[in-house]
Order: sequence, then C-alpha cells, then structure tokens
Amino acid sequence: MSARTTYRFGPLERRGLLGPIRGGQAAVVGLGMLGALALLNALPNATGAFLATTLLAAAGGFVTIPVGHGHLDEWVPVTAAFVLRVLGRRRVFRSVVPLEGFRGTGLGSRRPVIRDAVAHPPRELRDVRILSAAHRGRQVGILSSRGGRFLIAVLACRASAFALLDASAQERRLARWGYLLSSAAGTSLTRLQWLERTAPAQGDELARWVHSKRDPAIPPRGAAMIDSYLELIGTTSRVTNEHEILLALQVDARRVRSAADGALRDLLEDVERTARALEAAEVSVLGALRDDQLARALRTAFDPYCRAELVAQEAAKAGPSGHPEAGAWPLGARESWEHYQTDGSLHATFWISGWPRVEVSPMFLDPLIGQSSVVRTVSVVFEPVPPERSAREAEAAVTRDHADRELRHRFGQSQTARQRQAEEAAARREAELAAGHAEVRLAGFVTVSARDEDELRRACAEVTEQAARSRLELRRMYGQQSHAFTFTLPLCRGLR
Repeated sequence: MSARTTYRFGPLERRGLLGPIRGGQAAVVGLGMLGALALLNALPNATGAFLATTLLAAAGGFVTIPVGHGHLDEWVPVTAAFVLRVLGRRRVFRSVVPLEGFRGTGLGSRRPVIRDAVAHPPRELRDVRILSAAHRGRQVGILSSRGGRFLIAVLACRASAFALLDASAQERRLARWGYLLSSAAGTSLTRLQWLERTAPAQGDELARWVHSKRDPAIPPRGAAMIDSYLELIGTTSRVTNEHEILLALQVDARRVRSAADGALRDLLEDVERTARALEAAEVSVLGALRDDQLARALRTAFDPYCRAELVAQEAAKAGPSGHPEAGAWPLGARESWEHYQTDGSLHATFWISGWPRVEVSPMFLDPLIGQSSVVRTVSVVFEPVPPERSAREAEAAVTRDHADRELRHRFGQSQTARQRQAEEAAARREAELAAGHAEVRLAGFVTVSARDEDELRRACAEVTEQAARSRLELRRMYGQQSHAFTFTLPLCRGLR
C-alpha cells in the first residue's frame, strides 16, 4: 500500500537589504548612527558620549523590541497612516448615490426610460469598474481596475464534499489543481484567486415558491401575508450558512502585446481553458458571472445579511434578476482600528501569516473551511512565477543561507531550529525547481463578518480556533482593515 501524500510549507522569507535586516531597520539604525556622530561632533565630552550612546541604544531597541507580532519600525507606518486618515476624516465613506437619484427621459411618453444611478464605490475601490463582454453567445462580467490595466473574470464553482472522497480521489484532484496552477505560468494569466465564502442561507426556494403560489391580485410586497412569509424566510436564513466557491482570473493588459482588445480576448480564452481544467479536476463550473452577478457578489460581500432580502425582491419582481453596478457598493462605511463597518455588517480581516510547518494531509484545511458556522470568507491569491526568476531567487536564497551559516560559525553562534528549517526549505525549493516544477507566490486572508461587535468577537475567536486546528497562524490586520477587506473580494489583490 503506497504512503499517503503529505504537504509541508516552508517558513515565510523575511529577507531585507542586509540579510535578515529589513530596510526599515537599516534606515533607523543608520539615522541613529548619524545622530550619534553629530552629537559627538557638537559635544566632544562625556555628556555627548552619553547622549550618543543613549541615541544608539534607542535606535537599536526601536528595531529589535517586539510589539505584538511585529516591531516598532513595522508599526510606525501603519499607525501613522491610520492617524492621517483620522485627521483627514477619511475613515468614513458616505455614498452620494441616494442624493444623485435616477435620471429619466420621456416621462410623458408611453415608454419612459429610467437610467441606473452612477456607481460610487468606496475610496479603496475607486478604480474598479464592472464591464460586460460577449463571448460565445453569452455575456461575461469583467472587473476592470487601474484604468483598465487589470481585467478580471470570475467563475462560480461547486465541488462535492472533499472529506467524503477516498484518499486516491483527493490526491488526484489536488494533483490536477496543482497542474492548473503550474500551467498558468505559460498563459497570459498574472494571478488567480480562490475564494470560499459562507453566508446566511438565501432561502430562495421558499421565496420563489411564495411568488409562484401567491394570488396575482395580491401585491408582491406590502400585503400582511406575503410580508410574514418573507420575514419568516429572513429569520430562518440566519440559522444556516451556505458555501460559495469563486475563482477569479486576472490578466495584465501591459503584458499583452496585441491589439487593444487583446487582453480581453486572452482573458476570455483563459477563462474557458481554466473551466475545462476544473472540470477535469472534477470541479463543477457553474459558469462565468455576468456583470449583474458580479455586482451582486460584491454587494453580498459588503453586507452578507442582505442576501435573503435581495432574493426575496428578485423572486417578487417579473423579468430576469439583476443588480446594477451602483448597487454593488455600500451606502456607508467606517474604518476602525480593528474592524471595518459597511452598511449593516462588521468585518475583521486576518492575514494567514503562518502555514503548516509539519507534514499535513490534504484535509488540513477542513477545520477552517468545512466546519465553520460563522459568516466568513477565505481567500488565497496565487501568482505564477516565471521559471528563470524562480531559479535565480532560489539560488540566491541558498547562497545567503550558506553565508549566514558561515558568519554565525565564525562568531560562535549556534543555529536555531527556525534557521535550520529555513535552510532546509531553501534547499528543497532549489531541488524542486531543478526537477522542473513550477513555482507560485501565494497569500491567504480571512474576513469574518457579523452584525455587531459582540457577535464579531465571538466569530473571530471561533475562526482563530479553527485556524489553529488547521495549523494556520492568523494575524489581525490592525490599522488597515478597510484596505485589507478588499483582499477578500474577487479582485486578485493581496500581493505586491
């Protein structure tokens, strides 16, 4: 019987300008040394020597004393940016859409036209637009950002219960997913993002049943009987959660050397190719989201608890369901040091700062993904790395590790277990690249949502405990919650 396939992640590489010394640390120490020299030149006596020594000690403590999960030199930029937003009154967002209203023409005719309101996204998403493109007889929604430089399409997927499969089936699916990621390096795709969302159950079947069975003479809203049914649907949807799987694909228009619409054409072709690869991996692809479905996905990300109301409204009105771009964004938002409030929801975003350091099975994420009873979004962004860049960086990492080891040996310092793990991971990485394997950069984030602060605190504690059982380390992104929240939207953000 063959051994079960296991996985292990290397430690996070935090190499700076001078080996383990980051640029911020080097700058602070350098300024401290310049200040000390200036003091000695101005006061060439015992007082100057004392002040210079004190300044050097303060600079060294500033870059070495840990504060939470980081050091002071890491916290100062985050805190300064947050304070500037507070002083500049940029923590609060109020949409102008309700004040702008809708525009209508031909109101005196038999067919007046009411145009949708103009979209007004939050400050962090001002560059995002929702477009639509035709592909093989159907419309595909496109998220455009940075003035059209980045184009993103989103696939809605559904996978059978992974935990119920036997070991060989699990490994087969994971191998095909790995092949999909490695083959992306040879396409125009610059990033892929996998999102797994839990949200309150829509109760859409009940809402549609109410709509189909009601007397046409009874208005869809306003009647006591209909409103009581919809209220019951909204109440029961709070008890259970639904799981959604989205896969976002991004291309960079600057890397496509063809006609003006070359980036869009390449994106649509990559979407179709990825859909076929997912089907080969036994993942059901429901289709690429249209522009109205993209808008709805963004709206429910900002306020997951509006899902039942949206479904009830769509079931009660005639014609195809849809959601205009203006309705994709929240009407109000407020950023705090530890959470982000949008409409009727509070969100707290965490960075997955540590992945399993020991051998784990393919089911290692099950405690976080498969057993969650809270409203949350897990996002992992992948960026294919060109082979030549991977080989160059891997060889440089091995060389740096060898030099660091020789330096520690020269000064009589022992090697810690963490340093030994980093060296082993660098050597394993170089060997894998030499064997022909492709490399990707990845970053993971988790956003927890709730209705109030007490519920958010309990939900964050539950998710943190589930992540620990998955051997993941979560770090709350204090002071940057509004920006971090966008990392769990289907925008392929979260990597530099």
